[in-house]
Amino acid sequence: MIIGLTGPAQAGKSTVAEYLVRNYGFKELSFSEDVLDPILKERGIPITKMNRSKLGDELRRKEGMDVLARRLLTKMDYPRIVVSNFRSPEEVEFLKNRTARFYLIRIDADPKIRFSRRGKLDPQTEKEFFARDERDAKNKGMEKVFKMADYTIDNNGPLEKLYEQVDELMDEILGEERELRLAGGEG
Repeated sequence: MIIGLTGPAQAGKSTVAEYLVRNYGFKELSFSEDVLDPILKERGIPITKMNRSKLGDELRRKEGMDVLARRLLTKMDYPRIVVSNFRSPEEVEFLKNRTARFYLIRIDADPKIRFSRRGKLDPQTEKEFFARDERDAKNKGMEKVFKMADYTIDNNGPLEKLYEQVDELMDEILGEERELRLAGGEG
């Protein structure tokens, strides 16, 4: 099973991924840390979210919009995988077509809340911070990815509310899996 997470910067994707690892036995893989960061290190380029974004754009231009998913697939060696930061529809389609159980979850939050959550790797001005969202929508089709989501989580409240929503989704998803196994189908 693969759970894909998508959403704008600082919406809470990493928090949800960590929760799934901690509470549901998932292994986390990341387009950034598992695909882009090793290339940036090899090239001697500092690891920042802006440099990751630019490298991702470069690779997609040269090798196709699903390149990050293709490269990440080689690292998927566990029955439950959570992948953060889907940016292009092609990434979603590539992995969706290679597993019996793929779920895309959109994590969303108010822009002001997202900006207040920025970390040291994020752009520090509002203009630069939100420019990345605009670039992702324009260059990668992120708005289409958002529309492809099977589920949406609103992360404008406290962590407890976020975790409750994740637990409800996992009850539904894992319940479907159990029903399929009992019926003799895929699972």
